Amino acid sequence: MDKAIYQIKNLNHAIVRYCCQIGNDKENLPTPAQMQIIQYINSQNGQKVYQRDIARALSLRRATLSEILKTMERNDFISRINNQKDTRIKEIIISESAKEKFKTVKETLNKTEKALIQNIDKKDLETFFLVINQMQKNLKMKG
Repeated sequence: MDKAIYQIKNLNHAIVRYCCQIGNDKENLPTPAQMQIIQYINSQNGQKVYQRDIARALSLRRATLSEILKTMERNDFISRINNQKDTRIKEIIISESAKEKFKTVKETLNKTEKALIQNIDKKDLETFFLVINQMQKNLKMKG
């Protein structure tokens, strides 16, 4: 079947399988959503990060983000610290173990990226990104 949605799904499955084959410790690794959160916090260069900042930056609903953060806290990936002025606001801090796991997963993703795009012409890759971006815009317009 040549439907775009099936090809994207199949590619996603192939990427996940490849990552699992070359990855090291498959136990207790951050999920893709958790990786995005860790990446966002790391990108803030030591500035305080709050749940609302993450929700805004990653376009996540508050309830969805809250559940992800609860899981991350249970897995010792983050700590949530109450704000002294407003206890409803919690600062999100990454644990050292999460930083290490993030580094491991990032290395795996970099290897996967190299394998994924090998033997693809630069122009074809640029066209691919244009098409993927347009597909995302199309769905945002409908949703």
